[in-house]
Amino acid sequence: MDDDTIQIVPVLDLSNLSPSQLQQKIAICCSEWGVFQIINHGVPLALQNQIRDAARHFFSLPTEIQRELLQADPFSPLSVFTGLKNEGEFRNWKHTLGFKPNPYMNTNLLPCILREPFVNFREKVGSLAHGVAKEIFAGLQLNADLLSDIHTRRQTMTVNYYPPCPERNFTYGIRPHSDFGSITLLMQDEVKGLQIRKGGNWIDMNPRKDAFIVMIGDQIEILTNGMYKSVEHRVLTNRSIPRISIACFYAPAEDDVIGPLGKFMSKRTPLMYRAVKFGDYLNHGFSKPLNGKSNLMYSAIN
Repeated sequence: MDDDTIQIVPVLDLSNLSPSQLQQKIAICCSEWGVFQIINHGVPLALQNQIRDAARHFFSLPTEIQRELLQADPFSPLSVFTGLKNEGEFRNWKHTLGFKPNPYMNTNLLPCILREPFVNFREKVGSLAHGVAKEIFAGLQLNADLLSDIHTRRQTMTVNYYPPCPERNFTYGIRPHSDFGSITLLMQDEVKGLQIRKGGNWIDMNPRKDAFIVMIGDQIEILTNGMYKSVEHRVLTNRSIPRISIACFYAPAEDDVIGPLGKFMSKRTPLMYRAVKFGDYLNHGFSKPLNGKSNLMYSAIN
């Protein structure tokens, strides 16, 4: 695995930037990094701690109990995956609790240890994600209200638990990849492991308890015809300490067709991607092992 290099991912303080300053800084982050951190974002630290504690409690239970807790509701938005997953030479080493809201779910039937923190966290972070998306599109002088609605229509949340791993040389927490959707908001605990790729180097995302990490996904790279970059990232394991992260993914609806907008094409910048249904893009990505930013080739014009 590559050595990391000493660079610091930008941190934006939402409490002391004017809209124009914020949009300018976001534009630089999206074009040069594909990722940035935000602080003073309005999600209470108490709620962040509550969902972290609920996740630790859930993953401390025996696997059989975890599955029993999730089977009370046939329309439950929750799913759990535990164990190793082999993907080529390397393995993914994590347990995941997925939360995908649906029109039929009854939140009262969610396990009591998860109900309140999951519902409250989803609402708070959903509002934050919509606001961040608006600033991204406003900075591009696009219809921010319309596009932020489109690109946050589909929300999923995963709680990732990375146990200590004795075989780090052949195991990732998760393989290098970019996210298939539009934007991802990620909250870490205090344990290192997440790295992002910039200029061929892997850079540690050192945990900051008060920050959310905002990652640009493939749909924004496609929409801007490559002007904004989705960020490639991975998670490394460690031998002694478990790690928890909570990721909230925002994307278009599966029937939405996403392609480059005309303002991002010119003689210098020809069309790089074709327009495709997001559902088709998503299914293609899930049909194969994660492999860097290779899923963009599904939309790329050769």
